[in-house]
Amino acid sequence: MRTNLNKTVQGWLAMACALNANFAVAAPLADLSGGQSGRIEFTSSTPDHRWALIRGRLGPEVTVFGDLLMPNPRSDGKVPAVVFSHGSEGVSSVYFDVWAKALNNAGYAVFVVDSFKPRGEDRVTGPTKQLTWNTMANTTDALNALKLLATHPQIDSSRIFHMGWSRGGQALLDAAWPTYQQHVLPANVKWAGGVAVYPGCNMRYRVDQHSKLPAPILMVLGEKDDMTPAKPCMELADEYAAAGHPVSYKVYAGATHVFDRLNQPWKKYNEGNFNLCSMDVRMPYGANDRSSWGPALDKVSGKTFTDDKEWNAYMPKCKQTSWITVESNDKAREQAVKDVLAFLEGIQ
Repeated sequence: MRTNLNKTVQGWLAMACALNANFAVAAPLADLSGGQSGRIEFTSSTPDHRWALIRGRLGPEVTVFGDLLMPNPRSDGKVPAVVFSHGSEGVSSVYFDVWAKALNNAGYAVFVVDSFKPRGEDRVTGPTKQLTWNTMANTTDALNALKLLATHPQIDSSRIFHMGWSRGGQALLDAAWPTYQQHVLPANVKWAGGVAVYPGCNMRYRVDQHSKLPAPILMVLGEKDDMTPAKPCMELADEYAAAGHPVSYKVYAGATHVFDRLNQPWKKYNEGNFNLCSMDVRMPYGANDRSSWGPALDKVSGKTFTDDKEWNAYMPKCKQTSWITVESNDKAREQAVKDVLAFLEGIQ
């Protein structure tokens, strides 16, 4: 599921690897005051689950890394930046040869963070790992990446955005909210906005009852996506918008999952997903809240849950393995790139 890198991307990665050699024996960076770029190691953590993150139990520290690609030619002034959270396939060429290329050309720095390899995984696709990977690792990595980029002398700390794909889009929809940020980010560090590309919205662990969304989010959705269907995301975005949260979406005709890849032929993969349910779970707020979650509502069955035992018994019914479709869609990809750039430029 990986396309060949073009020569430009090969050059970027060669530069990142060469720079990484200089830092191989150094401690993870706590700030980027030296204006570093290329391969950068930094400290993150792995909360046991989302309830732990919300309550400040961040879990064991882990050294993760990302590739920081500055715009070329480099601006004399400070530049905006975008943190990338990858999907279940891990860091693949689409992040470099489509999105980083477009954003760099538009004057944005890009930080492509790898949440898998530092934790011993290349990918978490398939019937089992897809359903069991702890996405709080991706969420916490993104927040720590934001905190790190805010110290870079050539990056405008008030214009750092977040982009996430599929599982990374789920991570983005958590990382956007103060409830999930509160134990990781300093008070003066915030996202300027976010773009969730075909995120999974069937399991929605919501915290909008606690606070307002501080920055706009755009959801980029595929009309024919059978891995992370558009409908639950559209419904969620509409509910957010009706409540005054700045969330919008665009649906791309004929687009399947990972439609933005280059040279991806039509293909089927057997993947785990939660598409048998459409669940709203209302997350607790603070360390003094003794409940783990709740209440929850499954919009497919109409069932509500306020009891841990009943919830745990029901959850296996939400999981399935099914054949999902992937295929490049040149028209949708090109329009999505234009729409994302316009969205970012429109945020003041």
